[in-house]
Amino acid sequence: MSIVLKLTMGGSERILRGQAHYWSVMRALQAEHGCFTVTGINQASNADRADIRKFVRGLIVHGFVAEAGADEAQAAAEKRYRIVRDQRACPRLSRDYSQQTRQQNMWNVLTSPHGREGVNARELAAYASTDEAPVQIETAKAWLKMLSGAGYLACIAKGGPGRLAVWRLKPAMNTGPLPPMILRSKMVYDQNAGKIMGDVIAEEDRP
Repeated sequence: MSIVLKLTMGGSERILRGQAHYWSVMRALQAEHGCFTVTGINQASNADRADIRKFVRGLIVHGFVAEAGADEAQAAAEKRYRIVRDQRACPRLSRDYSQQTRQQNMWNVLTSPHGREGVNARELAAYASTDEAPVQIETAKAWLKMLSGAGYLACIAKGGPGRLAVWRLKPAMNTGPLPPMILRSKMVYDQNAGKIMGDVIAEEDRP
């Protein structure tokens, strides 16, 4: 299940569906009522109810959400849920519900003191890799290229034969804890600023 973002472009309607949207609704409902239901999420979305249920089940599998009993006031005694591992960023769940952390880890490196000194693709891949989400050097290269094209990075040492370019995040582009998201259309979407950064880039591969 891919993430569908609420993008506003050229006056078009906002799309109220996708994992990021469902998660924000869950958090809002829990803050107000102490729990949430699939119906509650569905009423704040324009998505298929089955898609919402599938996402909730994935969150349960990975320990982000737990059942909180049924709402006896409703005839159908609908199940209620609560978030037990809260976080601002939507948990990244792929079709098999494995968490997608590579871009988050690379962003964490870029915004760290070490990253602010400058890193090349090999260093970025090494520092961002974990046992569950290893980062290949080609993935790091592609991600740095995309961020550079969107204006996030400053090149402090050009690459050449036998050496990789060294990049540093521009201070003004440290927009928050969430990584810029590389979309299918090759746009860089800043989740913190809520807008697309830079030009649309048409490439075959992506991180």
